[in-house]
Amino acid sequence: MRDWQCKFNRAAANVLAIVVAIITLVCVPASGAWIQVLNRWEKPLKDGVVYTHYRLSASGKQVHAHVVSVTLERPDIDIRPMLAHDRLDSLETVPSMAKRNGAFVAINGSFFNRSSRDPFPVGFMMINGRTLYFSHTYRSAFGLTEAKIPLFGYPRTKGIIYHEKRGEYFFLWGMNRRRRDNEALVYTAEYGYKTGTNVYGREVRVANNKVIGLQYGNSEIPLDGFVISLHGQSRRYFDWFKRGDPIKLYFVVDPAWLDVQNAITGGPMLIRGGRWALGESTSEKVPHGWYERNPVTAVGNTADGRLVFVVADGRIRGYSAGMTYNELAEFMRSLGCINAIGMDGGGSSTMTINGVTVNRPSDGRPRAVSNAIGIFLNQ
Repeated sequence: MRDWQCKFNRAAANVLAIVVAIITLVCVPASGAWIQVLNRWEKPLKDGVVYTHYRLSASGKQVHAHVVSVTLERPDIDIRPMLAHDRLDSLETVPSMAKRNGAFVAINGSFFNRSSRDPFPVGFMMINGRTLYFSHTYRSAFGLTEAKIPLFGYPRTKGIIYHEKRGEYFFLWGMNRRRRDNEALVYTAEYGYKTGTNVYGREVRVANNKVIGLQYGNSEIPLDGFVISLHGQSRRYFDWFKRGDPIKLYFVVDPAWLDVQNAITGGPMLIRGGRWALGESTSEKVPHGWYERNPVTAVGNTADGRLVFVVADGRIRGYSAGMTYNELAEFMRSLGCINAIGMDGGGSSTMTINGVTVNRPSDGRPRAVSNAIGIFLNQ
């Protein structure tokens, strides 16, 4: 065999070995190889609600993790997202949101834009059956139906404006975010008091499902309605509308998610249907990458009807090193989870119980975030 053929074969073999190693690392971990429980402290909080503090070895690094397990059979328990100051354009700490809303337990929620001028969440959000935010990005989400059946998946969502008189409709590009060129958006009261748009578009104010105003930008948003904002090519729809016209706003989601009442986008998917799911979607991009060790937050469910909420501390020398997403997935599986997704992590990772922050946020104090997930006891 010629020298160049030998070199080529050796190079190909090396590349193949690297690819196999990567696939093994991401998709097929040896069960329990990365996570060892060094100690644990368990404290029942209420009937069916248990807090456990774990001291772990994650690939040889010490990690402190905080876990709340909730039995979904309890009829007096609600679990739903919370918005910072009940608005999409605001930031608030998890303890403050929990106190203001009366949540017994709370953890931080979805990723968000940390810009003080535009601090909006990433992905799909629904609270008590009301859709507050959606995007066309294919990202994982966690949801609960009215019967408290948990769903983990990638819900596709579309917003539709239906003009009853004309019998016609058009699709929205998004909602409750900054309008860009040629887009048709809708704004609800959760966005703020006004749309904040410029004068180059056209806007339709709707209250109680009827048009109450037609104008240029920066419209006041009705509390009992919404504003349709049209720019560029989408302005052609403006001629459809006249005062008093009956208008409906609809949201179309994947059939499996039709009964969902509360939902929030996370990322990445860690476990789905009992199998390893890291890297399942190419849209699941995370700020710190797959293999960096950070504070992390996750939500999962078990086969015996429990929801599991996890916050693992990190970036604290001598106390807790944090986890990679591989380690987080393995830890969730060790807790019995058959589905699990990560939520926002890093300095955002926070867990509060009865008004007390039980973990050690890496910033030294809870960070102001866009939203959170609360556990409520209805009494």
